[in-house]
Amino acid sequence: MHILALSLLVGCSPQDTGLSNGPDDQELATGTGKMELDVTEIVISDIVLGYSKSAQFTVTSTGDANLQIYEIRIVADESDVFFFEEVEDIEFAPGQGDTFTVVADLDVADAADGSLRLRTSDPDNATVTLPLHAFPEGYVPPEDTGDTADTGGDSGGGS
Repeated sequence: MHILALSLLVGCSPQDTGLSNGPDDQELATGTGKMELDVTEIVISDIVLGYSKSAQFTVTSTGDANLQIYEIRIVADESDVFFFEEVEDIEFAPGQGDTFTVVADLDVADAADGSLRLRTSDPDNATVTLPLHAFPEGYVPPEDTGDTADTGGDSGGGS
């Protein structure tokens, strides 16, 4: 019986059979997933030494097709201060998104920096790197004096 049904469908167009080769909606087939981030950097300040503190960021799909998130992970953290539960292979429909949390834990009274990378299907933002900054409680950044440490002297040895 199955062979008979198949042989009857061979000469028919997909519209006649109810079968489809892919999405009927042309926008879905040609649409572009776009990403919007609510931050350009993640700053976690006033961290009590020996304790952790967190900050959040939100990723939202703003295009006319689903946004694929291939990866979100910390890619630079020399001081081993930042923590993030890595994300892989998630998808957001237009207008949907999610909030993610980065945690910092300082053991010394020094500022720390790192980077968080997002890889997505957004053609304009396929890879985005967010700077991460952690500051201990009471931290005051050094003043920028404009001094480049260039003494202006002749270092050529002269004659």
